[in-house]
Amino acid sequence: MKTPATIATIRVHPASRADHPLSKSKFAVFNSGIVHAATYHRDAAALRAAQPESVRIDIGWGADWIGYERPISEPSRDGFAYDFSELDEIGAFLNDLGIRPYWSYCYIPSPYQPRGGDWRDLADDDGGWVDMISAYVEGAYERGVTVGYHEVYNEPDLRDERTGEAVFFGGDLDDYLALYRATASAIRKADPDTPVGGPALASVLANEHWIPAFLDLVTAEDLPLDFFSFHHYGTHSIQTALDKVLQHLENRPELGDVEVHLNEYNSYPVDYPLGGAQDTHHLAAALLADFATLLAAPGLTKVSWAQFLDSGHGNYSGMVTIDGRPKPVLSAYEFYQNMPVDRCVVDLDGPPEVGALAGSENGRFAVAIWNRAARTVQIQLDTGEGDYDAAALRRIDAEHDGSEVEHAAVERNWTFELPRGGVVLLELTGSVHHPHSAAPVGEVRRVRHQYTGRRTSAWADLEEATTTFRLGTASDPQAVPLIAADLVGCGPSVTVTGGVTDAAGSAVPQASLAVRFDGPTASRELQLGTDTAMRSATVELAAVGAEHGEVRVTVTLQDAPPHTFAVVHLG
Repeated sequence: MKTPATIATIRVHPASRADHPLSKSKFAVFNSGIVHAATYHRDAAALRAAQPESVRIDIGWGADWIGYERPISEPSRDGFAYDFSELDEIGAFLNDLGIRPYWSYCYIPSPYQPRGGDWRDLADDDGGWVDMISAYVEGAYERGVTVGYHEVYNEPDLRDERTGEAVFFGGDLDDYLALYRATASAIRKADPDTPVGGPALASVLANEHWIPAFLDLVTAEDLPLDFFSFHHYGTHSIQTALDKVLQHLENRPELGDVEVHLNEYNSYPVDYPLGGAQDTHHLAAALLADFATLLAAPGLTKVSWAQFLDSGHGNYSGMVTIDGRPKPVLSAYEFYQNMPVDRCVVDLDGPPEVGALAGSENGRFAVAIWNRAARTVQIQLDTGEGDYDAAALRRIDAEHDGSEVEHAAVERNWTFELPRGGVVLLELTGSVHHPHSAAPVGEVRRVRHQYTGRRTSAWADLEEATTTFRLGTASDPQAVPLIAADLVGCGPSVTVTGGVTDAAGSAVPQASLAVRFDGPTASRELQLGTDTAMRSATVELAAVGAEHGEVRVTVTLQDAPPHTFAVVHLG
């Protein structure tokens, strides 16, 4: 047998861009509906620090085990009386933190169940249930909640592997298709601007036949579908499941604007007892390794980590324990969320189970290193050139949960003994770094994508905190996705600064970088591809009829060679 490698040499090149930026919108979180508003308030600090783009919740109306204190729907003289206050409290709380509520509308309250049925069973006439969802959506904004995503039901395909019994939905595929037809149309009528999707498929590998049936229905009947959603638990078969989903969509180019949401995912298969393996430092290393893998799949728009908060009832998969204590995996997620978006080239020579992600911006550098090998590995890290004044080091291993910061002297070369399952998080900062100095030009109400290829390496991303678009050709320059943002609350004018470079920062003059502003009455397009790396222009929103600050901005990159990088900042 070969002697296992026990040394990993990692060289980071801060001045060289790497494909697939460290997106802050790609990795969101999921919580069970079992978690109630009081727990969200208790764990506000954790949510504020992690700042996920969205929190998906299977809201669980009608299921007694969810534990709502008040009935959601009751018969009244005029039809039904609704009480949405418990969900609204969570939604308003998330809005206040700048986090989008991602509602999965499920399950079945008693007024809409058949005789002898339960919370999984819908009566033959689904009109009452659809009316309830429509009433929630139509009145949400007036009740103080801006919903980010509407999803029709949760895991309708899931069956108990031993008995065949329905887990969450008593109907079959045809029943779900009928439910989606009615509900998605009602949601779109009540809220024309917010993404609608489904089917929140529990198992692509077991129930792949649901995918073409669902997509064919949507296409044939022109139903609303802004995202296709599915779930997967466990690292080792995720690529197979994702490839199946992407292939079905690639076969239907007319659905090129449909995003793909893996909106329940965990590196570990479902088995999360109190104090189990998911509570240890090993899951932090697994999360970072999976993030690196999933970043390289631009056709996957969003991933919701399951879960953010422990829900109990035998499921303790959260980043925060049932009694409010952070777990090691939270430190890894929080660090990733705060890394610079622009990704650096990393050269790694060592065991394949060792990995690293690095990002840099003016005056700041961050690197996350993990060891999933079966033994301790010595890490020899070269952070590259940079002018820094301070170093902050966090460790995640059997003795450290990543919450304690070690302040160290600034060095270019570092050596760590990284134990099995261990993580090192290093941040270097300099005097020129000004945190959060770039404010967004307005509120991003919605992000849109248009894909020409689903399994391409080309990518597009929007950093909402600064309204900065980033696009890259990677190895597939013909398939760069279009990306757009619906903005509200903008001022009278927007300054556009953008350009196209290679990995080293040199201008790519042959590339075409276009920015289009679409207002209520007119459009204006800017061409930013020039022989200089960056160019600025100002757009008066009145010129496109957007005096009230509502405008759609679309960015496209064309005619660029492989490994070209485009940046467009709105200020």
